[in-house]
Amino acid sequence: MAVTSIHSWFRAFRVVSATLALLAIAAGWSERAQAQDPYFCLDSLSDDAVSYRLRRIEQSFDRGRHDAIGWRVGWIGGYVALASAQTALAIDAARDGRPWDRFAFAYQAAGGFALALGLAVIPARDTWGAKRLAKRDASTPEARRDKLRYATRLMERGAKVQELLSRGELIGLGVAFGVAGGTVKAVKWPGKTRLNTALMYVIPPILATGTVLSAPRNLVEDWESYRGMACSERYYNNDVEGPDFDFSMSPSGMRFSVSF
Repeated sequence: MAVTSIHSWFRAFRVVSATLALLAIAAGWSERAQAQDPYFCLDSLSDDAVSYRLRRIEQSFDRGRHDAIGWRVGWIGGYVALASAQTALAIDAARDGRPWDRFAFAYQAAGGFALALGLAVIPARDTWGAKRLAKRDASTPEARRDKLRYATRLMERGAKVQELLSRGELIGLGVAFGVAGGTVKAVKWPGKTRLNTALMYVIPPILATGTVLSAPRNLVEDWESYRGMACSERYYNNDVEGPDFDFSMSPSGMRFSVSF
Protein backbone atom coordinates (compact mmCIF):
# COMPACT_ATOMS: atom_id res chain seq x y z
CA MET A 1 0.00 0.00 0.00
CA ALA A 2 2.82 2.36 0.87
CA VAL A 3 4.55 1.68 -2.46
CA THR A 4 1.30 2.25 -4.36
CA SER A 5 0.73 5.51 -2.51
CA ILE A 6 4.25 6.71 -3.33
CA HIS A 7 3.72 5.88 -7.01
CA SER A 8 0.42 7.75 -7.02
CA TRP A 9 1.99 10.81 -5.47
CA PHE A 10 4.87 10.59 -7.97
CA ARG A 11 2.48 10.43 -10.91
CA ALA A 12 0.53 13.39 -9.54
CA PHE A 13 3.77 15.32 -9.09
CA ARG A 14 4.75 14.65 -12.71
CA VAL A 15 1.34 15.81 -13.96
CA VAL A 16 1.52 19.02 -11.92
CA SER A 17 5.10 19.68 -13.05
CA ALA A 18 4.20 19.15 -16.68
CA THR A 19 1.19 21.45 -16.33
CA LEU A 20 3.29 24.20 -14.73
CA ALA A 21 5.90 23.85 -17.45
CA LEU A 22 3.27 24.18 -20.15
CA LEU A 23 1.82 27.24 -18.44
CA ALA A 24 5.27 28.81 -18.24
CA ILE A 25 5.89 28.14 -21.91
CA ALA A 26 2.49 29.58 -22.79
CA ALA A 27 3.21 32.67 -20.71
CA GLY A 28 6.54 33.11 -22.48
CA TRP A 29 4.84 32.81 -25.86
CA SER A 30 2.25 35.34 -24.74
CA GLU A 31 4.94 37.81 -23.69
CA ARG A 32 6.76 37.38 -26.99
CA ALA A 33 3.51 37.85 -28.88
CA GLN A 34 2.82 41.05 -26.95
CA ALA A 35 6.32 42.27 -27.74
CA GLN A 36 5.45 41.97 -31.43
CA ASP A 37 2.03 43.61 -31.00
CA PRO A 38 2.50 47.35 -31.61
CA TYR A 39 -0.97 48.20 -30.28
CA PHE A 40 -1.05 46.86 -26.74
CA CYS A 41 1.43 49.42 -25.38
CA LEU A 42 0.12 52.54 -27.11
CA ASP A 43 -1.54 53.96 -24.01
CA SER A 44 1.55 53.48 -21.85
CA LEU A 45 4.10 55.16 -24.15
CA SER A 46 5.55 58.53 -23.20
CA ASP A 47 4.85 61.49 -25.47
CA ASP A 48 8.47 61.45 -26.68
CA ALA A 49 8.14 57.77 -27.58
CA VAL A 50 4.87 58.44 -29.39
CA SER A 51 6.47 61.26 -31.40
CA TYR A 52 9.45 59.11 -32.33
CA ARG A 53 7.25 56.26 -33.54
CA LEU A 54 5.13 58.66 -35.55
CA ARG A 55 8.26 59.93 -37.29
CA ARG A 56 9.34 56.39 -38.08
CA ILE A 57 6.02 55.61 -39.77
CA GLU A 58 5.80 58.95 -41.59
CA GLN A 59 9.33 58.55 -42.91
CA SER A 60 8.47 55.09 -44.19
CA PHE A 61 5.47 56.37 -46.15
CA ASP A 62 7.43 59.37 -47.46
CA ARG A 63 10.34 57.24 -48.59
CA GLY A 64 8.26 54.81 -50.65
CA ARG A 65 5.52 57.10 -51.94
CA HIS A 66 7.05 57.99 -55.33
CA ASP A 67 7.98 54.39 -56.12
CA ALA A 68 4.49 53.23 -55.21
CA ILE A 69 2.83 55.90 -57.37
CA GLY A 70 5.12 55.11 -60.31
CA TRP A 71 4.42 51.39 -60.02
CA ARG A 72 0.64 51.83 -59.86
CA VAL A 73 0.38 54.41 -62.64
CA GLY A 74 2.89 52.62 -64.84
CA TRP A 75 1.31 49.18 -64.70
CA ILE A 76 -2.29 50.43 -64.84
CA GLY A 77 -1.47 52.61 -67.84
CA GLY A 78 0.48 49.80 -69.49
CA TYR A 79 -2.30 47.25 -69.07
CA VAL A 80 -4.94 49.69 -70.33
CA ALA A 81 -2.84 50.58 -73.39
CA LEU A 82 -2.15 46.92 -74.18
CA ALA A 83 -5.77 45.92 -73.69
CA SER A 84 -6.97 48.77 -75.88
CA ALA A 85 -4.62 47.71 -78.67
CA GLN A 86 -5.82 44.12 -78.33
CA THR A 87 -9.42 45.29 -78.53
CA ALA A 88 -8.71 47.13 -81.79
CA LEU A 89 -7.03 44.02 -83.20
CA ALA A 90 -10.00 41.87 -82.15
CA ILE A 91 -12.37 44.22 -84.01
CA ASP A 92 -10.23 44.04 -87.16
CA ALA A 93 -10.07 40.24 -86.92
CA ALA A 94 -13.86 40.06 -86.66
CA ARG A 95 -14.26 42.24 -89.73
CA ASP A 96 -11.79 40.09 -91.69
CA GLY A 97 -13.57 36.84 -90.76
CA ARG A 98 -10.81 35.47 -88.49
CA PRO A 99 -12.67 34.23 -85.42
CA TRP A 100 -9.57 32.49 -84.05
CA ASP A 101 -7.64 35.77 -83.90
CA ARG A 102 -10.71 37.62 -82.66
CA PHE A 103 -10.86 35.19 -79.72
CA ALA A 104 -7.13 35.50 -79.01
CA PHE A 105 -7.10 39.29 -78.99
CA ALA A 106 -10.40 39.66 -77.11
CA TYR A 107 -9.27 37.13 -74.48
CA GLN A 108 -6.04 38.97 -73.82
CA ALA A 109 -7.80 42.34 -73.85
CA ALA A 110 -10.22 41.12 -71.19
CA GLY A 111 -7.32 39.98 -69.04
CA GLY A 112 -5.52 43.31 -69.42
CA PHE A 113 -8.57 45.36 -68.49
CA ALA A 114 -9.26 43.08 -65.52
CA LEU A 115 -5.72 43.52 -64.20
CA ALA A 116 -5.83 47.28 -64.67
CA LEU A 117 -9.14 47.43 -62.81
CA GLY A 118 -7.77 45.26 -60.02
CA LEU A 119 -4.73 47.48 -59.51
CA ALA A 120 -6.98 50.54 -59.56
CA VAL A 121 -9.41 49.33 -56.89
CA ILE A 122 -6.95 47.62 -54.51
CA PRO A 123 -6.29 50.14 -51.70
CA ALA A 124 -3.14 52.15 -52.45
CA ARG A 125 -2.23 53.25 -48.93
CA ASP A 126 1.43 53.40 -49.90
CA THR A 127 0.61 56.18 -52.39
CA TRP A 128 -1.62 58.44 -50.29
CA GLY A 129 -0.67 57.42 -46.76
CA ALA A 130 1.97 60.16 -46.35
CA LYS A 131 -0.46 62.95 -47.22
CA ARG A 132 -3.19 61.46 -45.06
CA LEU A 133 -0.85 61.36 -42.07
CA ALA A 134 0.33 64.92 -42.68
CA LYS A 135 -3.26 66.15 -42.37
CA ARG A 136 -3.91 64.43 -39.03
CA ASP A 137 -3.91 66.63 -35.95
CA ALA A 138 -0.85 66.25 -33.70
CA SER A 139 -1.09 69.42 -31.62
CA THR A 140 -1.58 67.72 -28.24
CA PRO A 141 -0.27 64.56 -26.60
CA GLU A 142 -3.71 62.97 -26.89
CA ALA A 143 -3.94 63.87 -30.57
CA ARG A 144 -0.46 62.47 -31.21
CA ARG A 145 -1.38 59.21 -29.50
CA ASP A 146 -4.55 58.93 -31.61
CA LYS A 147 -2.52 59.74 -34.69
CA LEU A 148 -0.01 57.00 -33.83
CA ARG A 149 -2.84 54.51 -33.45
CA TYR A 150 -4.18 55.50 -36.87
CA ALA A 151 -0.70 55.51 -38.44
CA THR A 152 0.03 52.04 -37.07
CA ARG A 153 -3.16 50.61 -38.59
CA LEU A 154 -2.42 52.39 -41.85
CA MET A 155 1.09 50.99 -42.02
CA GLU A 156 -0.02 47.45 -41.17
CA ARG A 157 -2.74 47.44 -43.83
CA GLY A 158 -0.45 49.01 -46.39
CA ALA A 159 2.16 46.32 -45.70
CA LYS A 160 -0.45 43.58 -46.17
CA VAL A 161 -1.44 44.97 -49.56
CA GLN A 162 2.17 45.19 -50.69
CA GLU A 163 2.74 41.64 -49.49
CA LEU A 164 -0.28 40.47 -51.50
CA LEU A 165 0.84 42.24 -54.67
CA SER A 166 4.35 40.80 -54.49
CA ARG A 167 3.39 37.17 -53.89
CA GLY A 168 4.23 34.40 -56.34
CA GLU A 169 0.63 33.20 -56.47
CA LEU A 170 -0.13 36.07 -58.84
CA ILE A 171 2.44 34.68 -61.26
CA GLY A 172 0.67 31.33 -61.03
CA LEU A 173 -2.59 33.03 -61.97
CA GLY A 174 -0.89 34.54 -65.02
CA VAL A 175 0.39 31.12 -66.06
CA ALA A 176 -3.06 29.58 -65.60
CA PHE A 177 -4.72 32.38 -67.58
CA GLY A 178 -2.28 31.99 -70.47
CA VAL A 179 -2.50 28.20 -70.57
CA ALA A 180 -6.31 28.25 -70.49
CA GLY A 181 -6.65 30.74 -73.35
CA GLY A 182 -3.89 29.27 -75.49
CA THR A 183 -5.25 25.75 -75.09
CA VAL A 184 -8.78 26.76 -76.06
CA LYS A 185 -7.52 28.45 -79.22
CA ALA A 186 -5.20 25.59 -80.12
CA VAL A 187 -7.94 22.97 -79.69
CA LYS A 188 -10.79 24.87 -81.32
CA TRP A 189 -8.77 26.27 -84.23
CA PRO A 190 -5.79 23.93 -84.71
CA GLY A 191 -3.06 25.27 -86.95
CA LYS A 192 -4.46 28.81 -87.13
CA THR A 193 -1.93 31.62 -86.48
CA ARG A 194 0.37 29.52 -84.32
CA LEU A 195 2.47 32.54 -83.37
CA ASN A 196 -0.58 34.20 -81.86
CA THR A 197 -1.34 30.98 -79.98
CA ALA A 198 2.21 30.87 -78.60
CA LEU A 199 1.94 34.49 -77.48
CA MET A 200 -1.24 33.66 -75.60
CA TYR A 201 0.76 31.16 -73.55
CA VAL A 202 3.75 33.45 -73.00
CA ILE A 203 2.52 37.04 -72.57
CA PRO A 204 0.30 36.65 -69.45
CA PRO A 205 2.95 34.98 -67.25
CA ILE A 206 5.62 37.44 -68.44
CA LEU A 207 3.45 40.43 -67.54
CA ALA A 208 2.43 38.87 -64.22
CA THR A 209 6.07 38.19 -63.35
CA GLY A 210 7.08 41.75 -64.18
CA THR A 211 4.22 43.14 -62.11
CA VAL A 212 5.07 41.04 -59.07
CA LEU A 213 8.84 41.44 -59.16
CA SER A 214 8.61 45.23 -59.52
CA ALA A 215 5.98 45.69 -56.79
CA PRO A 216 7.15 47.98 -53.95
CA ARG A 217 7.87 46.28 -50.61
CA ASN A 218 9.19 49.08 -48.41
CA LEU A 219 6.15 48.98 -46.11
CA VAL A 220 6.48 45.21 -45.71
CA GLU A 221 10.09 45.53 -44.56
CA ASP A 222 9.51 48.63 -42.44
CA TRP A 223 6.46 47.09 -40.77
CA GLU A 224 8.46 44.06 -39.65
CA SER A 225 11.16 46.34 -38.30
CA TYR A 226 8.66 48.62 -36.59
CA ARG A 227 6.87 45.71 -34.89
CA GLY A 228 10.17 44.71 -33.34
CA MET A 229 10.67 48.07 -31.65
CA ALA A 230 7.16 49.52 -31.24
CA CYS A 231 6.70 48.33 -27.68
CA SER A 232 10.34 48.31 -26.69
CA GLU A 233 11.54 50.54 -23.88
CA ARG A 234 14.38 51.73 -26.09
CA TYR A 235 13.94 54.43 -28.68
CA TYR A 236 16.14 57.10 -30.14
CA ASN A 237 15.62 60.82 -30.54
CA ASN A 238 15.83 61.92 -34.17
CA ASP A 239 15.82 65.62 -33.34
CA VAL A 240 19.42 65.80 -32.18
CA GLU A 241 22.14 66.94 -34.54
CA GLY A 242 24.52 64.43 -36.01
CA PRO A 243 24.04 60.88 -37.30
CA ASP A 244 20.87 58.96 -36.43
CA PHE A 245 21.49 55.44 -35.16
CA ASP A 246 18.57 53.05 -35.50
CA PHE A 247 18.55 49.53 -34.09
CA SER A 248 15.56 47.23 -33.94
CA MET A 249 14.72 43.55 -33.80
CA SER A 250 11.92 41.71 -35.56
CA PRO A 251 10.94 38.11 -36.36
CA SER A 252 12.98 38.37 -39.57
CA GLY A 253 16.16 39.40 -37.75
CA MET A 254 18.06 42.46 -36.56
CA ARG A 255 18.26 45.79 -38.33
CA PHE A 256 20.90 48.48 -37.81
CA SER A 257 21.21 51.67 -39.81
CA VAL A 258 23.00 55.01 -39.63
CA SER A 259 21.63 58.06 -41.40
CA PHE A 260 22.99 61.61 -41.54
